[in-house]
This record gives sequence, C-alpha cells and structure tokens, in this order.
Amino acid sequence: MSTPASDCSLALYFCSQTCMEKFIALDIDGLYRESLLNVERLFIKGLNQCQYDLEKKKQQEEAELKQTKDIELFISQKWQEAEMNCQLLLSKLKLKQRTNLNNLTYLIPKIDEDEYMEIKYIIGILFQMYKRDNCENNKLSSVSLSSLELQIFQFIQSNDIEKIRKYPYLLYSYTNKIYKFLKFSTLGKLQPYIIPSIIRSIIGKRLTNAYGIWSIDDESGGNKVSCGYSLYPSASFFNHSCNPN
Repeated sequence: MSTPASDCSLALYFCSQTCMEKFIALDIDGLYRESLLNVERLFIKGLNQCQYDLEKKKQQEEAELKQTKDIELFISQKWQEAEMNCQLLLSKLKLKQRTNLNNLTYLIPKIDEDEYMEIKYIIGILFQMYKRDNCENNKLSSVSLSSLELQIFQFIQSNDIEKIRKYPYLLYSYTNKIYKFLKFSTLGKLQPYIIPSIIRSIIGKRLTNAYGIWSIDDESGGNKVSCGYSLYPSASFFNHSCNPN
C-alpha cells in the first residue's frame, strides 16, 4: 500500500511509512519535498492551459542547427540566449514581483511528461548541491556520501552534443522549455544553481549514465512499467565500456 507524503500530495508516494520517514529525514526544511510538489502542481496546471503555438519557432531552430558548421558553438549560444531571455523578462518586473513565484506563472512554459520527468531529476541534483553547500557533516550523515557522489559527477561523460545532433528537437526542449521552467518556478534556495553550465551538464550526463527504474513483473512475458530513472555517479564507472553499444 502506498503512502502519500501529505493528504494533498499528488507527486510523492512511498512504498511504506518507513520509506517516507527516511525520505523526510534526508530532506532539509522540506525543501526537496516542496520543490517536487511545486513542479507537479505547475505541470498539472499546464495540462489544462492553452499556450500559443511555438512549433514554427521550434522548426526554425532545428533547421538552423542542421545547417550550422559548428554545432558545439550553436548549442552553447542557444543556452546563453535562454539565460538572457529569462533575465530580460525578469528585468521588466519589480523586485517584489520577481520574488513571488505566483507572479511568474504566466512565464512558465507548458511541458510534456518527458520534460516533467527531466525537471524532477534536475531538481534532485540541485538539492544535493544545496545540501552539500549548506549542511555540516554532523547535521546529516548522508552529506559526506552525497558530496562524494557530486565530486564523481563532475568526471562522468556528457553526451548532449551527440544526442542533439541525432535529435535536433531536444535543444529547443532543453533551452526553451526545461530551462525556462526551472528559472521561473524553482524555489529561491535552489535558484543560484540554475545557470546554463550547471543545467546543461546535469542533462548531458543523464543522457549517458542514467539507469532506468522498472516495475517488478512476476508473470513471464508481461510488460514492465517504467517508473522513471536515476543517476548514481559511482555506479557509472562499473557500467563503463570502452566499446559502448
């Protein structure tokens, strides 16, 4: 029987009360929990809203990417453009408006389910970075282990250029939807980590190193259900091959 994180929670369910208590113990002032619930709330809200069609802009960007002679430079420029566009939109608001997330909801792009899963994964990494920078080792026993994983995270392979070269539409998703969603919706304590270099690195390393999480199927020949994915930097070294698939 699953256990909800709260009576009004749609985003967080746990396999048991013990599992939920362990999750809460590793959280800091409810920051991770509230961040995930916030993403869920905005995702559901977006499903019921109509937004102007950006398909033409998306197709134009894909065409430009296919024609560019320097794809690495093109990708880097698009990430910087995304940041500048966000800053420009924020600069038009008063300080009091910028600090209240409710005033920014109209700026948040509508996302699909894959982008929603990506954003939740990114929030998890950002929370680990926050925990590393703001908690003493004697406050949470998991901090030292998490810090080790984050150190290893720096050295694992990123694969965003190759992936975008093969699937050009991903660049638009990463820069114009996922990045902007994070920039305009993430709680203040995690905002310092939302810069192009960090978000791009997190996404790129997920493409190469993430492990799928699947349901357990006792029946032979049955279809397993994907429950998402996770990334364990230390485990990536054990899964490395000099002759990848």
